[in-house]
Amino acid sequence: MLSIPRNCDVVVIGGGPAGTTAATRLAQNGYTVVLFDRERHPRYRVGESLIPHAWKYTDLTGASDKVREEGFLRKAGGTVVWNGVIRQMTFAEFGYRDPALHIERDRYDFILLEHARSQGVQAFEEVVVVRADLRGADAPVDVVYRATDTRGDDGCITCRFVVDASGQSAVLGKQLGTRVTDEGFRFMGLWGYFTGSKYVSSGGVVHPFEDLRDVPPTTFVSSLDALGDWGWMWHIPLRESTSVGLVIPREYLGKDGRAAGLRSFFLDTVAGIPYLDRLLENAQFVEGSLHAIRNYSYSTTPMAGPGYFLIGDAGAFVDPIFSVGVVIAMYGGYLASWAIDRSLRRASSTERNQAIFAGQLRGRLEVARSLALPRYAARGGVSALARDVVRFESSLERELMYVVSNVTTRSDNMLEMTRGLDEQRITSPKYRTLDGLQFGPVAAGVPAQ
Repeated sequence: MLSIPRNCDVVVIGGGPAGTTAATRLAQNGYTVVLFDRERHPRYRVGESLIPHAWKYTDLTGASDKVREEGFLRKAGGTVVWNGVIRQMTFAEFGYRDPALHIERDRYDFILLEHARSQGVQAFEEVVVVRADLRGADAPVDVVYRATDTRGDDGCITCRFVVDASGQSAVLGKQLGTRVTDEGFRFMGLWGYFTGSKYVSSGGVVHPFEDLRDVPPTTFVSSLDALGDWGWMWHIPLRESTSVGLVIPREYLGKDGRAAGLRSFFLDTVAGIPYLDRLLENAQFVEGSLHAIRNYSYSTTPMAGPGYFLIGDAGAFVDPIFSVGVVIAMYGGYLASWAIDRSLRRASSTERNQAIFAGQLRGRLEVARSLALPRYAARGGVSALARDVVRFESSLERELMYVVSNVTTRSDNMLEMTRGLDEQRITSPKYRTLDGLQFGPVAAGVPAQ
């Protein structure tokens, strides 16, 4: 029987990176925190490319050593084929010393959840939140829950704030009716896993899967030329398999694709993508690994209100072409913990704290959206929030944003966000263009340059 208390300071819904970051920081600040997750960890999640910005938040929660001990694959950088041009970049060029990683999210999330428990968070798995009764400003919140095995009556816990980090389940967003699909991204995502795939390392050298521990991989991304700037694919080597995914406009699937079935459509499409076809030529598709998301991008407004905060995918989901999803989730978790801490210390500051939280998080999301959307500036210009966020970044971080946007022909979006700053036009030598990928026999154990 679950020993869930009747009262606490904060309830967190969801045990992913957003929820565990918020819960851990609040517990470390001395608050009683109860976290519910509808699944049992480790549980499957997509999102295997982790940029080095994430270490900032695991450093803040004290989880970094535990992440390092897991032995996730370090990645050597990114390889991008866009409109036939091949470019590579690495985060080390921008001052990052902690590595970017290729992670299995089930293990990464499990590490963060167990760390949260070690810091005093009372985490209960296989418990679904039915609803949160929000009564208004300064009023307690009743969170109604039930065990997923459906045995027993619903329970109720009273708290001062509830943080929704329930991912695409979006418990509060759906309850409040405030979740809206982003019409700028009428996409769907399809992905699956392969064993035995080759991979691309630094210098564009292609290696067999067996070299992964000796020669770090890059994240391989390519445009889908038939779709211009709109479609793209990813290829991310992991410790036992390789994640391969497609992001396509929903209408691209077409009647023929729907009739043939998603599996056939996916396998036929990846087999026809230049370079990817050769990486997968001797690989085996893992049957049953195909996943799909149809309502691809969305947002929820407001992201905070009387008694509640929305973070991670429960608040918004943006096309993950630049692998910023986990970092924005952890940033939102940290920001929510800051706002709740200040609000619990002085209730009269709650409205202001929530406004700061929502403005800062919305600004980060707007930057991600601006960089991900082709020709965004032609659709009315970037938002003032996005421009303000970029303005307060370091010049080196702005240069990094320029590079990652430029390699996918989205630099106009970044230039629009930096209009009026001292660097009138950002340029950077910190990526290189390759003549091609080097397929053929390579010496195992050769370190990446």
